[in-house]
Amino acid sequence: MLPIYEAPAKVNLHLAITDIRDDGYHTLDTSFVYVDVGDRLHITLAETLQVVCSQTDLSGKSNLVYQVLLAFKARYHVQQGLSVYIDKLLPSQAGLGGGSSDAATALWVANHLWGVGCTQAELIEFAAPFGADIPCFLFGQASSATGIGEYLQPYTRDIPSQNIVIAWPGVGVSTVSAFHHFDQNRFHALTEEKSAAKVRARSGAGGFDLGYNDLEQSAVALCSPLAAMLESMRAQSERAWMSGSGSACIAICHSSQEAHDLAVNLQENGLATWVHIGYLSQTHPLRENRIGA
Repeated sequence: MLPIYEAPAKVNLHLAITDIRDDGYHTLDTSFVYVDVGDRLHITLAETLQVVCSQTDLSGKSNLVYQVLLAFKARYHVQQGLSVYIDKLLPSQAGLGGGSSDAATALWVANHLWGVGCTQAELIEFAAPFGADIPCFLFGQASSATGIGEYLQPYTRDIPSQNIVIAWPGVGVSTVSAFHHFDQNRFHALTEEKSAAKVRARSGAGGFDLGYNDLEQSAVALCSPLAAMLESMRAQSERAWMSGSGSACIAICHSSQEAHDLAVNLQENGLATWVHIGYLSQTHPLRENRIGA
């Protein structure tokens, strides 16, 4: 039986845009925590590098996993290949980090199977240019992040322990589109003064509130199904918010019954096509299993 390597979803507990760099990238103040659902990767040593996905249009050289592994192979002059099969369970363009999580898991396992021996910090430095979300998965535990997501430290605030519902409306929001809309319509929000200054003032020692997301208004404007789903989730739960650039949203529920009722309601009313009931997790499953760096 082939080994299974998990690639969990992530949730942003908050996401604030703090600056726009000269190269167009946005700097962030954000936090990440894992979820007990994700894609599953089957990875074995092979003569060549092959990446196949259960969602067939994501197979081959266009997959982020292939691109990251090919570059890693070249950087460290690895002669072996890998056979990677991705059982895709997370929706795309959902703000859950599916593709980045796949890439992080594949890189973690490749580092182990190929015997490269990179440290966690070296893996993060290598992977960051391929996607701002990849480092949070390689970090292996709930984290706070700045920069474009590559400067990480352990998350020190409490993580909600209640039942959660994660839902996706069946329509994705492009990360590029969400940031572009924010730049065009909300850039003035980065400063209290209507001046050329770009850097947001911090919200104080306590940081940003749970669920705060600068991109929410833009994502909602771009995706009306997201707006309807989020409104319903907020009406039926303790707290609900959008993760990342959308379009998946998270609701905290008082009980498993409340979570079940919310999930059923969203699906029966056609507000969500993908729903997960579960919990947030402090630790990446590969770290728990002591695989890789």
